[in-house]
Amino acid sequence: MIVIVAVIGIVVAFLYRSAEFPLLPEGTPEGTVHRFLSAIESGDTVRGYDYLSPSLKETCNFQHFRDSVRWFDARGGRNSGDLRVTLDEVRPINGAVEVRVRIIRFSFSSPSPLAPPFESGESSYGESFTLERFGDEWLFIDPPWPMSRCPESKEEPPPVTPLRPAPG
Repeated sequence: MIVIVAVIGIVVAFLYRSAEFPLLPEGTPEGTVHRFLSAIESGDTVRGYDYLSPSLKETCNFQHFRDSVRWFDARGGRNSGDLRVTLDEVRPINGAVEVRVRIIRFSFSSPSPLAPPFESGESSYGESFTLERFGDEWLFIDPPWPMSRCPESKEEPPPVTPLRPAPG
């Protein structure tokens, strides 16, 4: 048990804009998250979309997926900044697996009256990815960050029948 805690305690970093870090093992939930984020970071939305489960693809078509991750342009877009993603935890939940990561965003674009070391230009928050095994692959069963939520499925309303005056 101590070994498992120690392994989880070791922070695995995916540093964007750097090919120096090897990908996490293929065929693992954390490897899938790493490959997904690498695909989105490089602008390969087709490859990123391939990591969605079949049921998620039914509610989130490719157009929605592409539009929802468009804001995330780690190749230098105005909203990307510099990111570091670290693996916090991988844990089973109800037949699926949850991969928790910490996202650290660095931004030094505007001078601050509180110059370093008091203002680091860094923000940090956690994200969770939920994956399930489909054959030999781990695929997302919930919309993965940075994707926004899928649109609610809207059933077509029945055609409107004009009201006829009641016979008099």
